Amino acid sequence: MASNQAVVVGGGICGMVAAVLLKQRFDQVVLIEQADTVGGLFCSVKDSSGAAYDMGSHIPNATGVAELDDILFADANTDSWHKIARLCSGNYFAGSWDLNSPFPDASKLPQDIYQKGCGELINHTDLPESGLIYEYCANSLGIVFTESIVVPILRKLYGQDAPLKSLTMAAGLFGFTRILALPADVAATLKQLPAFDAKLGYQRESDFQQRKEQDNLSEVTYYYPTTGEGIGYWVTQLQKRVEQAGVEIITSERVAKIVHQSNKVTSLTLANSERTLACDFLFWSAPPFIALGAMGLTPARGQVTLRTALIFHLNFDLPLLDNKSHYLWVWDANSAIFRLTLYPNLTGRNQHHHLSAEILCSPDEVESFSESEIIEQLKSMGIVDPQAQCVSGQTQVINNTFPVPTTEFQAVNQQNYETLTGCVDNVVVSGRFSGKCWRQAEVLVEAYESIIRATDAN
Repeated sequence: MASNQAVVVGGGICGMVAAVLLKQRFDQVVLIEQADTVGGLFCSVKDSSGAAYDMGSHIPNATGVAELDDILFADANTDSWHKIARLCSGNYFAGSWDLNSPFPDASKLPQDIYQKGCGELINHTDLPESGLIYEYCANSLGIVFTESIVVPILRKLYGQDAPLKSLTMAAGLFGFTRILALPADVAATLKQLPAFDAKLGYQRESDFQQRKEQDNLSEVTYYYPTTGEGIGYWVTQLQKRVEQAGVEIITSERVAKIVHQSNKVTSLTLANSERTLACDFLFWSAPPFIALGAMGLTPARGQVTLRTALIFHLNFDLPLLDNKSHYLWVWDANSAIFRLTLYPNLTGRNQHHHLSAEILCSPDEVESFSESEIIEQLKSMGIVDPQAQCVSGQTQVINNTFPVPTTEFQAVNQQNYETLTGCVDNVVVSGRFSGKCWRQAEVLVEAYESIIRATDAN
């Protein structure tokens, strides 16, 4: 291509990878990040004892795209990484653990409810088409299991007052459209049918492995740093690759104005420095409404409720009682915790006995949770030794994290995405902000393919 410049807005993992990919195709690339550091949600903190914790259960995996994986895991074959062939994840539901499956087991419900629920589940033999989580589950699992299992989880994640009937399938990203409900042999047989495959989980590892062979699914390798820096080590390494590629990184800055003409973005002006950047190609890894505002267009707006992530990072003087699981779901309605990350199992090392317990709440609920209460819950669940003492830790309050995925929120996002991509054709919007995908590997592959298509077209 001729001498030109690409601009990447948003310095998360996707933005950094996009910057490296674009530097292979453009002479100059500038990456702009509003925070004072890059990495986005992939960051780590350390407590007074040096134990590192992550802001969420971020366990990256190879994408299967060679060019991408060379950027993401250039040093994967060194001692800096613990390679994980299979993530181990269990769940706590109805007062007990199932460390072999992330899906709640309906058989733990009272027998009368369980039997009635199984009757409904068996009678729903069609794959639902609804994009609404409640309606989808009601027509897949049945009303009984939806009300007994799914609704308490939705309230835990999105609040007691969440509009349950208008939550979209974006909520399905946590995986609770599947449950365990029937004997292992029955479930394995029924999962050959699409409608039952979508709502039942395997109860035996052997059945799961047999299905992978049947579908010819490739193994996925996960990675976690062993350096004692948490997932923040990955961000540091990626930043080095971005800089080595010759990308200019500008932090603590945002876009104030975007100039466009003849269906092309031509330049951007930064807010703080008032610097103007020529732009022949724009990779936008931020909400589309921000770009529309900077272009002088009126974005669609609607009611958006954002949840606060309250994370208790805790380090104990005795080993954790679960030495197998990498992360755990807490689907029990009696606990506000929804996810646990067990770091010694992720790193393969026992320098510290530490974990993170995550809660989603509203900002005014933060003060209602205490560290001592969370520790007692972890002990009663059998994750932490009853005799263990918390020797260090840290509590993080991160506002405006997960949006409550209502139909209004989804419609506004989609409208803004279509408006942005419809008025300029030299822009690629990150998959997460386009509504196309959510999981990190899928977002990266979608960004890679979008960049290839856009730059090849030019």
